[in-house]
Amino acid sequence: MFGFLKKNKLEKDLTESTLYDLTHLEINTIIKDDMTASKADSSVRLLLHNIAGTYDSKLISLGEKYATVLSPEVLPLPGNQIPFRLYIEKKLEKEGQSAPGHETLFRGVRVYEGSGYHSFRELGYRAEKAFDLLKVQKSNITGLPAGEIGSDMMMLKRIQSISDNLRTILVISGDVPEDGQIEKFDFDDVDRVRDFMYMTTEKAQKLEPKIDLRQRMVIKKANDIGTEQVVMQTIIGMDGDITTRISRSFADRPITFVNDLHKDAMSISVDYWKFLITIVVDLGKSIAKFMIK
Repeated sequence: MFGFLKKNKLEKDLTESTLYDLTHLEINTIIKDDMTASKADSSVRLLLHNIAGTYDSKLISLGEKYATVLSPEVLPLPGNQIPFRLYIEKKLEKEGQSAPGHETLFRGVRVYEGSGYHSFRELGYRAEKAFDLLKVQKSNITGLPAGEIGSDMMMLKRIQSISDNLRTILVISGDVPEDGQIEKFDFDDVDRVRDFMYMTTEKAQKLEPKIDLRQRMVIKKANDIGTEQVVMQTIIGMDGDITTRISRSFADRPITFVNDLHKDAMSISVDYWKFLITIVVDLGKSIAKFMIK
């Protein structure tokens, strides 16, 4: 009964967020270190796996960045207060190693190396605790601008937030087995993900999560943005409310070309949004006329 109520609440929350998305236009300008011309994969499973890998790599790179200034890059593990303690011990014992008395959050042992529910739970947990660690140590970190540290902390919050959202989608789609059930194909296991990659299209399609267009858009957006720096974001509501956010580092040293690019993107997006709304309104009028007849 509890599981049913929880799922209903998740569906309600997603419906509300969908309504918000339909009535608001969001334009993001992102600066990437490098780009490829490759097209995003159409498989939701592979998009999720790419996101999980991107988040893990970012956590590791941040760990390398702060390795010399965090003292130390660990949190004590007091018994059962840390949910992944037992999993870490089990994995290390299987590999013939003894479990440490601490947990490295940025570069620690990755228990779930796939891209299922538990993989994103672990990534979200690591990001949350790494944020807490940086928050405590922030005043002791020298040699890095406060704005840069703050930006890295916000990146950790992004990883945590999106990981939680993706877990919610997996729950709603029925991708997480109920208590007592055995998952037939465990996407938290990286070997199972590799098996999926080499399946025929027909067979792989049966293992794709059952999600709607809104949920697919959430996953695609998470993959598109990844862990890149969003320098400018503008949200336009149907009520005429416009909010523009600019990263502090970019505001201190603005680039005219990027400003113009964001402005052009806004103009194109608004025109396209108006076009879509016109189509929906005309469609509604046609349906109304048909029903009257």
